[in-house]
Amino acid sequence: MDVSQPPDHLPAATTPPVCWKADYAGEGAATVWVCGYRGSSSAFEAAQRMQSSGRQVKFQKGVYLAVAQWNEAASQAAVTALIGAIQRSLPNP
Repeated sequence: MDVSQPPDHLPAATTPPVCWKADYAGEGAATVWVCGYRGSSSAFEAAQRMQSSGRQVKFQKGVYLAVAQWNEAASQAAVTALIGAIQRSLPNP
């Protein structure tokens, strides 16, 4: 993953997170951001305050907030598999 600007609609934080971005292609296309915060409470607050939108999912695991966006060509099965793989790959808190 490449270091990146945070995803759109990520709320501002006193100490901005460090974010990484990856683009996936296959059955449709998806972009995933993983943002690391100094504490899990900051990641949780960002997840709660971030606006939701269609074809997007966000989740928090420990100090990380992950945001995935996909296009209409991506199947639900492919998106579910991608999200599951990301959840398993993040370190346990």
